[in-house]
Amino acid sequence: MLFQFIMLISHKHKFITIDIPKTGSRSLRESLYPTGIIDIVGKPCPNEVFYQHGTVLDCARGFKAIGCNFQDYYSFCVVRNPWNRYFSFLKYFKGYGEKYSRRDKSISWSQAQVNQGKICVDLFRDRSDIQVLRNIILNHTSQDSYYCDENSEIIVDHIAEFENLQNEFVFLCNQVGIKAPSLKHGNKSSNPQNIHDIYNQELIDLVANKEKSVIKLKGYKY
Repeated sequence: MLFQFIMLISHKHKFITIDIPKTGSRSLRESLYPTGIIDIVGKPCPNEVFYQHGTVLDCARGFKAIGCNFQDYYSFCVVRNPWNRYFSFLKYFKGYGEKYSRRDKSISWSQAQVNQGKICVDLFRDRSDIQVLRNIILNHTSQDSYYCDENSEIIVDHIAEFENLQNEFVFLCNQVGIKAPSLKHGNKSSNPQNIHDIYNQELIDLVANKEKSVIKLKGYKY
């Protein structure tokens, strides 16, 4: 699928963002890229040195490949209440599928976008929202996989909270010595569904078990 989760690297200001899907990555990209300080934007192909939604370990390997020391860079990622995060996936996929079905003119509909639209439509074919959400939870990577090493030790410098993204963004900019630009807010969903209309106890528990690391770290609750 054509996602908008972008790893950002600045050599001049020595920082990297490890971008966990559905945690405001597009907002970071749209805010920081126009400033001209970003040297590397993660690519959509997993075989690239820097994959757009690679983990911190992927990034460390990429730095080694280009002869740079990962430890010299300030590493930053954003996490989100996991129940809300998976629900956000559901709303995004459903909304995109609906846009494809009516060929919404707000999208240019390149072949990649058409392919994404077809996948989103197929995702919901003959399945209830609850069934789709369950598949999303089972098939997406837990958030701690993005910021921990093989021993489950945190190896990023700062784990920000999506729920406080504006202040976290200013904090990042202060840490790396840049003036904080206005934070854009991309990828907002217009889907009016309520999270409590979708989750049942099985799914609540499924998320609690899968995301227990970030839940303990940030004290998230359903």
